[in-house]
Amino acid sequence: MFDWLLFLCLLGVSTPGVIVAIPQVLNTVEKTVVSEPPAGQKIPPKPVLIIISISGSLTLIAIAAAVGTAVAYRVDLQTPFFEALVSGGSIWNALRPQIVPALIGGIGGSIFFIAAYYLIFRPRLDDQTVKSMENLRMGLGIWGRILYGGIYEEVLTRWGLMSLLVWLGSLLAGDPTALVVWIAIVISGVLFGLGHLPSHLAAGCQKTPMFLTLAISSNLWAALIFGWLFWQYGLFSAIMAHMLFHIVWLPFDLHFYRRDTQ
Repeated sequence: MFDWLLFLCLLGVSTPGVIVAIPQVLNTVEKTVVSEPPAGQKIPPKPVLIIISISGSLTLIAIAAAVGTAVAYRVDLQTPFFEALVSGGSIWNALRPQIVPALIGGIGGSIFFIAAYYLIFRPRLDDQTVKSMENLRMGLGIWGRILYGGIYEEVLTRWGLMSLLVWLGSLLAGDPTALVVWIAIVISGVLFGLGHLPSHLAAGCQKTPMFLTLAISSNLWAALIFGWLFWQYGLFSAIMAHMLFHIVWLPFDLHFYRRDTQ
């Protein structure tokens, strides 16, 4: 039976991230588009763009929340924290087993990524791409990263997309085996990386092999961590780890951004 309370809860916690992030992303993209408008195209007024983008994002997250609510439990994917929240169960008992794995995954995963980004990728990317990516992240601010990245993206990618892929894979394999889950984790990570490309290209990133490699590999790395946490401990462990990922990364981002813009 479809759990409408759980669906509405997940939709509700995802909405603030959309409201915070979308206008800020459009502010960054607008500067690039206005300075280099597409030939023969008229840019809609900014309020119209904001309404369209927020409406589209809310529609997408509603679909993801509904899909996950419909199929996740069929393939043993859980969200004990949110289930306790809507059912009146013990929130602490649901949350407690997820805290340590989320801390390890979020902090450890971010440290590995930060080292790879600043030692391998960033020095080899062109200046325009680096500036465009970092302008997008700076525009989001800490709340955009936490609410949109930590909550919205996890409900969309793990609860919606990954659950759907595991369910489809289990239909073919006859059971949600570990192999099916890992394939779903990898595919969802690659698709999510590709999904980041339009906004980054619109903001001025150059479609170079190094940029494409970074976009896919970084999101795949995150998917391996957050997907495993979701699989083993529940959705909120992936959300906590994703939030920590951005919190640990932010001081490094601020340092290099300010250094290069001074």
